[in-house]
Amino acid sequence: MPASEIRAEISGKDEQGRKMTSVGRAKTRSSLAGRMISCVTLAFLLLSSAQADDVVDLQLRWHHQFQFAGYYAAVEKGFYKEEGLEVRLHAGDPQHQPAPEVLAGHAQYAEGNSEILYQRLQGAPLVALAVIFQHSPSILLARRDSGIETVHDLIGKRVMLMNMTQDADFLTMLLNEGISPSRVHIIPSSYNLDDLISGKVDAINAYSTNEPDLLKQRGIPYNIIAPINYRIDFYSDVLFTTEAELRDHPERVEAMRRATLKGWHYAMDHPEQIIDLLINNYHVGTSREHLEFEAAELRKLILPDLVEIGHMNPMRWQHMADTFVHAGLAKPDYSLDGFIYDPEPNRIPEWVVPVLIAVLIVLTIITFVTYYLYRLNLRLSNTQAHLEESEERLQLALAAANQGWFDLDISTGKAAISKECAKILGLDPETRHNTLQKWQDNIHPDDREATMAAFQRCLVDGGPVAMEYRRHIRDRGWTWIRSVGQITEWGPTHQPRRMIGIHTDISEQKLVEQELERQARTDHLTGVNNRGYFMELAEQELKRSIRYGTPLTVFMIDIDLFKQINDRYGHKVGDTVLKKLTEVCQEALREVDILGRMGGEEFAIILPETSEAKGAEVAERLRKTIAESAIPMEAGLPLHCTVSIGVTALASADDNIDVLLNLADKALYKAKNSGRNTVCVADAH
Repeated sequence: MPASEIRAEISGKDEQGRKMTSVGRAKTRSSLAGRMISCVTLAFLLLSSAQADDVVDLQLRWHHQFQFAGYYAAVEKGFYKEEGLEVRLHAGDPQHQPAPEVLAGHAQYAEGNSEILYQRLQGAPLVALAVIFQHSPSILLARRDSGIETVHDLIGKRVMLMNMTQDADFLTMLLNEGISPSRVHIIPSSYNLDDLISGKVDAINAYSTNEPDLLKQRGIPYNIIAPINYRIDFYSDVLFTTEAELRDHPERVEAMRRATLKGWHYAMDHPEQIIDLLINNYHVGTSREHLEFEAAELRKLILPDLVEIGHMNPMRWQHMADTFVHAGLAKPDYSLDGFIYDPEPNRIPEWVVPVLIAVLIVLTIITFVTYYLYRLNLRLSNTQAHLEESEERLQLALAAANQGWFDLDISTGKAAISKECAKILGLDPETRHNTLQKWQDNIHPDDREATMAAFQRCLVDGGPVAMEYRRHIRDRGWTWIRSVGQITEWGPTHQPRRMIGIHTDISEQKLVEQELERQARTDHLTGVNNRGYFMELAEQELKRSIRYGTPLTVFMIDIDLFKQINDRYGHKVGDTVLKKLTEVCQEALREVDILGRMGGEEFAIILPETSEAKGAEVAERLRKTIAESAIPMEAGLPLHCTVSIGVTALASADDNIDVLLNLADKALYKAKNSGRNTVCVADAH
């Protein structure tokens, strides 16, 4: 009721009261008091309703684009409203970045990259709530005509980066490759792709989901340097908050995370709706085709069909932290306690005490029926004895075969497991229950995708399906496990409900297989690839180069006058020379380069993504290093040897590895005929 109407009504009633008797006036005052209380109550309820929704600020990493699709979906579809939240999205720019905005109190939540872990290791009170991208889209872009193909080509070049904390994965990549950041001319990023196109800089930080498509639209060839190709595989686009927010508003944190993940699920299922929303409501400046490209590339990074959106593996976070420590960016005595949010913390629910009282009452009742159960137990004892004997025999048979069984409830993710299975999985032998999540978390990162794909096939087909993977077991490290599972129960809509299977420890078998495989692929004397395996790897690399249009260079190397070394000093010294040559090559070459012994004193090398000119430089450096290397002798001066090297490069898609090796071999003999200890490049073909 409006205040004016309330005052009018009160005034009218007072006038009437002055004309009544004292009893009448008392009744009137009572009626007026009741009406005033009702009005105040109504106003309070309206005020409470107006303040029901919590106002929350969420800082995005950059301008509005499909990269933040889940947040738009959560706002537009009302998922935040359903949780009692009014969320305001703030677009990012160089002056408004996630971690600084949250730490300054300008936003309670934000989406950031690996810099939030870096900040945490420096003492910032940040908490990771959910991982959206399982792999980082961060890359460096360079024009193809710049000649920059690998991270080592960045030395002395102008490279645009945000800074050393927000581009921590790039800094870690440099340090892991033994490149000091001082050897790269790092320029604060302008976020302007035209600076790369015009040649103002040689390389620029970018996202694989965005800038490559923009360069392609403008017809500009480019090269990509991705940290993941240098063993830097970080989480990206992580929803995070502060310890203070989690401490003061735990229910709001849970609601924010729940609604956000619901928005991302919706965005992955309805990308076209989000694209329409970005064009019509957020007025993004890119085309629909570019947004569709971004949506498709994002799906490859989120992996919603294989990994639950928001899932965080503590071991993956620890690996990222260890990478920072290895790169000298953090101290080794770090702790991640409190950094990884647990959506299901161990709490004592309010209903525990009443339930305990009820349990005591039930136990009292049970006491009166114990006698009946005892008599019934006597009748079943013989049957039970037979069952236990059968189970014991089964357990002994499985234990003898180093196997253990599991029984998984698909709907809850809980699994009953045998003692032998617990032992194989590295759990407490007395633990008889496990969870699907615990099983998944300890799978080796390199095996997780294939293992979960096999698990999904079992859920669809019913099995049986076998999975071989490495699992981390305390005090034993990575252990090979073979798991065979089969669906035994289906729901009313043909949804899998129950899976049973067997786990087997196959570590010893794998060690034997790996050793046999190593012996089959490795030269017994030098330890490098033998001819057969070198040819196999070379064919694979050649196909990859032809498919992606990248350069490829081939070396043939021969030790000069090797027969004279054997004749003069003996075959033992000759073997030492061969080993020394391989050591020098392995130290000088990259990890991606392929070295093989073709026979006798002849070796071959494949250099992926390397032009003929670059390859010739590498060959000359290698020749010089070998010539300067000394091989200690048991008596007398150290021995020196030289090599001749023939170089050729991939020229057309019609080339095969035999053609390239033959051309390199001809160049090698040309080098020998030119006086040895030299490098010759094959004639154009």
